[in-house]
Amino acid sequence: MSQMQQIAILPYRKVIQIALRGLRIRLVKTFLVTSCIMLALTFLTYILCSNGMSAHLADRASDALQQRLARAGLLEQIRSAEHRSQTAWMLGIALLISFVGIVNAMLISVTERFREIGTMKCLGGLDSFIVKLYLIESLFQGMVGTVLGMILGVVLAYLEGLGRFGREVWVLLPPRELAGLLAVTFAVGVGLTVAGALYPAWRAAKMEPVEAMRSEV
Repeated sequence: MSQMQQIAILPYRKVIQIALRGLRIRLVKTFLVTSCIMLALTFLTYILCSNGMSAHLADRASDALQQRLARAGLLEQIRSAEHRSQTAWMLGIALLISFVGIVNAMLISVTERFREIGTMKCLGGLDSFIVKLYLIESLFQGMVGTVLGMILGVVLAYLEGLGRFGREVWVLLPPRELAGLLAVTFAVGVGLTVAGALYPAWRAAKMEPVEAMRSEV
């Protein structure tokens, strides 16, 4: 049994160690991929938080704030069916941008490592090992990128909320509801990352060794 075949049947703990070592070796490229994920999740988190604040204006905002928004024409605009439809479209676009950005980042990661993949396959690396390796790497990058994106998205949403609603922004979207929203966002972000990495991981595993070794990066 070759060394790579032995690696292919290692327990997940060893595969995780190999994946983490690879991420550290490619630190700059890992940072770029993680940044793509972070930006996508920043947009998604910002949209979700902003929508959460607007949704509770009627039942949580003070009379003074509602009057101020009404004078500016914002209250009627926020309550309108057109605004709700626009919000739904924005959420859909945010999810699409997140998914496309993550898939693109994962594809770039695979493309830059064609020769490495070819070397592993020439040494006897099994398809299952390559798939596990890429999925674990994408999971770690997705978790880090999602957490950073959520933090940045929340900061941007609350800064905008402070400008629009003043200190009542904490009433419109209190920490308890924010925590629930972030839990959903984290699950969506990590789920999209893993889903977006499935095709690149499958593509990497199915590459012919000679074709991978010939690739120019």
